[in-house]
Amino acid sequence: MIQILAAVALILGAFLAGLNWYSILASRRQGRFVSPIPILGGGLLVLGLLGFERTRPYAALGILADYGTLGLFLAMPVILWEAWCTSSANLVHRFVSDRDGRRDDIRLFRRGRLAIDTRYDPPAQSNAQGALAVSRGFVGRWRAEGDGFVLEGYHEGRILRIREADGGYITTETGGPSDPEFDVYRLDGLRLEKVR
Repeated sequence: MIQILAAVALILGAFLAGLNWYSILASRRQGRFVSPIPILGGGLLVLGLLGFERTRPYAALGILADYGTLGLFLAMPVILWEAWCTSSANLVHRFVSDRDGRRDDIRLFRRGRLAIDTRYDPPAQSNAQGALAVSRGFVGRWRAEGDGFVLEGYHEGRILRIREADGGYITTETGGPSDPEFDVYRLDGLRLEKVR
């Protein structure tokens, strides 16, 4: 019975691994990234190889045979580094703005990294076709400048300045969209409270 399950796992794992390798070709053909499925194909291959006594010593090769799982393992150091860099242990400054059902959370981390999260409650109309924005997020770079901060690289040439004003902080954004349809996405004129 174990060998039958192992054979089924090998067949399914090989099929999924084949689809993952095909995703490279599909990405080139379509001109856009086609995402592989990590862990599933490689995991099934490993389980299948473990089910047979002769292939058991080579079970780890199931990870190498699946592009999705192999890519995840190779990317893991970068993923872990990015998670560490934007963890609360590396948070230097945090600004929050709550107004009219919108909450903006701007976090500045060590090594010049930043994260901007905006949530809308209730959802805000984001274009003329009636699409609703629930949340959005950006990452970019920041630096101290004079009595404030300059944030850039978070979206298509936009630059956000945060400066002290009237016992709090205020934002000034340049390079943002000029069309009023995109007002919901602007970061200009936010009154921020520094919470860290």
